Amino acid sequence: MLTQTIVNAVSEAIYHRRLPPGTKLNERDIAELFGVSRTVVRQALIRLSQDGLVEISPKRSSAVWRPTFDDAFELYQMLLVLESGVIDQLIKQITPEQLKALRAHTAKEKVAFEKGKHDQGDKLGREFHSLLISYLNNATINQIHSQLRRREALINAMFRVGFDYCQLRDEHGKLVECLEKRDASAAKALLSSHYNLVIRGYRFDALAPPEVDLRAALTV
Repeated sequence: MLTQTIVNAVSEAIYHRRLPPGTKLNERDIAELFGVSRTVVRQALIRLSQDGLVEISPKRSSAVWRPTFDDAFELYQMLLVLESGVIDQLIKQITPEQLKALRAHTAKEKVAFEKGKHDQGDKLGREFHSLLISYLNNATINQIHSQLRRREALINAMFRVGFDYCQLRDEHGKLVECLEKRDASAAKALLSSHYNLVIRGYRFDALAPPEVDLRAALTV
């Protein structure tokens, strides 16, 4: 239970960019913050490393994962393969209610972007893909997709400069239209274009690890 509490806190801080890539995760500081032993903290960090969010060196020092361009490319390639396979299945079984929910979600994205709330819109954009995946009702695929999305959030935190938000939002809407028309080929082509656009919004510069107040980052 204590281990999971730390896992959740660190994951959330990474997801919301309070712990940027390269941030050192000092076991002693985290143990004091949560009132637990360093053994519990180490277990949490090991679990986070298994999710690909934390790197643990041979000397047991830990830091938030710092992805490279190749890491980003491979991640989106994996997301494309996974979601394309899901689309092939969903085309056969997606319901009018599910399509309605997807359209409602894209409407929320539109409102967020029109109000200039890009962080909220970006979060809704990632949730669109998770909602799509959930309709397959496959717990294993949901778990894999969720793990990939957490790593994507970290890549966003490190590399994102700017996206064409309008085009990204419109592509979600067009993807729903493809699903409604049962056009798997068009949906997958759109998905590929979508992820190419996302990765073009990154700048792969080497940045120095940031100085972060762990207490402030983990107790928001």
